[in-house]
Amino acid sequence: MIKWYNNSIILYMKKLFRDREYEVYNMIYRLPNVNDKDMLHEYIQEHYDNGETSISASLELATSEYGEWVEKIHRNALVGDEIWGKSLLYLCIDEGKLIGLLNIRYELPKYLAEKYGHIGYGVRPSERKKGYATTMLRHALSVCKEKGITQVILGCYKDNLASAATIKKNGGVLIAETKNEGKVSQYYIVKL
Repeated sequence: MIKWYNNSIILYMKKLFRDREYEVYNMIYRLPNVNDKDMLHEYIQEHYDNGETSISASLELATSEYGEWVEKIHRNALVGDEIWGKSLLYLCIDEGKLIGLLNIRYELPKYLAEKYGHIGYGVRPSERKKGYATTMLRHALSVCKEKGITQVILGCYKDNLASAATIKKNGGVLIAETKNEGKVSQYYIVKL
């Protein structure tokens, strides 16, 4: 497939290997605003239509009043939460389409980092297995590095093989496994 990027033609090559990886260009990362309501509603609905009831990295978007949710996201970015510290929740947009959500908790206290991780991400079902999660996590790690963090903790459920692969592609090393509410969680560390 050929795409235009900075007035040049970029040829995307698909690797025909077991762990396919695609390069993703022109990804936009930004905080949500009040005008994004329809786009986010469509994003949530796609998860529901796929049988998913939990929306990763959304900070309770599906159960919150939209305007209050946007205010919370901006407040967390500017002044932080007294328990969770400052964080960024980015909409990840490629070619005008909301691809996923990226939550970067860069002032997280150590005890919460060890339980929840510094970074959460989710990709809409129709855009999975295209390399977006890897690109989003790479961006989150660069933000953490800019904020002065030297190591990041990431977690995923053990049965979420795609997320574990994404973390490993970004330098994650398994440091622990725990069982919570009947599910096994894995924790990885990435040194920046």
